[in-house]
Amino acid sequence: MWTRRKFIGGMVLLGAGTALGGCGPSPQAPQQPGAATQAPVGQPRRGGQVTVGLHQEPDRLWGPITGLTVAQEVADLINEPLIRINEKQEYIPALAEQVPTPENGGISRDGLVWTFKLRRGVKWHDGQPFTSRDVLFTYQTIMHPDVPVRGRVGWNQIESVDLPDDYTVVFRFKALDAAFLDRVAIVTILPQHILGNVAPRDLATHEWFRTNRPGLGPFKFVEWRPGNYIMVERNPDYYLPDRPYLDRIIIKVITDANTLTNQLETGEVDIRFRMLSDQVPIIQRMSHIQLITTNATSPWIIWVNNQDPRLADRRVRLALNYGFDRKALTGTVLRGLVQPAWSLIPPTSWAYSEEIDRFDYNPDRARRLLDEAGWQPGPDGIRAKGGQRLSFEILNIAGEQERVQILSFIGSQWKEIGIETRIKNVDVATMWGNALPRGQYEMAYSYTGRYVDPADLAQHYLCPERNPTTNWGRYCNPQLDEVLLKAQSTIDRQQRKALYAQALKMVNEDPAYVFVAWRADHTPVNKRLKGYKPAPAYLEMWNAAEWWVEQ
Repeated sequence: MWTRRKFIGGMVLLGAGTALGGCGPSPQAPQQPGAATQAPVGQPRRGGQVTVGLHQEPDRLWGPITGLTVAQEVADLINEPLIRINEKQEYIPALAEQVPTPENGGISRDGLVWTFKLRRGVKWHDGQPFTSRDVLFTYQTIMHPDVPVRGRVGWNQIESVDLPDDYTVVFRFKALDAAFLDRVAIVTILPQHILGNVAPRDLATHEWFRTNRPGLGPFKFVEWRPGNYIMVERNPDYYLPDRPYLDRIIIKVITDANTLTNQLETGEVDIRFRMLSDQVPIIQRMSHIQLITTNATSPWIIWVNNQDPRLADRRVRLALNYGFDRKALTGTVLRGLVQPAWSLIPPTSWAYSEEIDRFDYNPDRARRLLDEAGWQPGPDGIRAKGGQRLSFEILNIAGEQERVQILSFIGSQWKEIGIETRIKNVDVATMWGNALPRGQYEMAYSYTGRYVDPADLAQHYLCPERNPTTNWGRYCNPQLDEVLLKAQSTIDRQQRKALYAQALKMVNEDPAYVFVAWRADHTPVNKRLKGYKPAPAYLEMWNAAEWWVEQ
């Protein structure tokens, strides 16, 4: 079935030893555990607190207007989408009673009508009922030109939204969007009764987007101390019986990776996400920690601003790709814990094609390409043309030494072919608020979002006039646009696979970016915390309502 994705990332459990009896309280938010209900050994029990350590601080808690994964993860605690994506990369119901499919009548035979049946009796945290009007308002907000959302791909193919009753939403498309379930899964619903009278131009700065209060999720917003922590507490009226199990979750913001690791060791933090490979050996020595490593479906990438006249030349971008040794990088700096990457679609995906170049290290070819482009080595070995040096600044989010090591490794090999790079460490707001969205950069290092459907390819390649908000490389190929849009407009898996193979070949021969390595999500978990399930293509706290702690 095309609605059930089957490329499941591998998961490895590392670490052994006896469990630590308890977790120390957050120094900024004193622990006040509720009385835990008694349950058989190994069974979920009510009560307790978990502390999550994040290396970045969220900005605004709504997916369409934030570029931060951590922001979407926190928002997912307090609010809800219509559907989610589970640990097997399958779509599952959330606020919707079921996932629409052709078999259950939720998707019409031509794929142009999608019907969502909503759960009844769901309430916002302020007691107001959740209805289809909230879903319609969410769609209208995404599509309003005065709301600075990051992208409208797919949503802009909707012709109309019908509300037959308070618990039914019917999306009618003018052109089929095969990846619509992915888009629905990352959008939490907006409260029409709170935001409906706010001018669209003022929505993104409204206080609700900092608190999601009221929300629909398993936890309720309590407090946010910027630079310090966010606190949420159990929603006693959550629509799933007996969930969530925890009394509260503290999300501590700890931007220094070493400090975060130290707090895992002392028990001040119970769990952290996306730990880099360099700290794996340290974590493996902690007997009270279980290390869960999951192969992610998104790569580390060097974004390239194709509007820079030097980088607009295909030969220069090809030289960048051939000019560093991915295998040596992943085998040394990254300790063999990840695999090299050369495309946006992982080899584990049904849409992947083997008929593409993997950019094996070839410095001689890189030099020939630069020669053909007219860039000649200067006295110091750095190439120049017309008085301009082939020298680039690479933006990097500060706080994790491994990122610097990776960029230093790549930079040293690029220097051997005559390209100079300078690392500039910046904060999250600079990277995702200004540099990438506004094209105010030369190169930047980060990773892409995680999605089940390969339509993610389109978000980073559609010409800027079609997708002005997430095509951060400002790349444009009208022929590629035609292929990508065609792949989104059918639910025929084999036809889509053929089209994505064609698209992969096109972007492989004319690379807009430099892919580095597939991410491996290292998640250290205190053994007192139970129920965590990694979701390689979704949000890390997607099943926090199922988390519980041993007392």
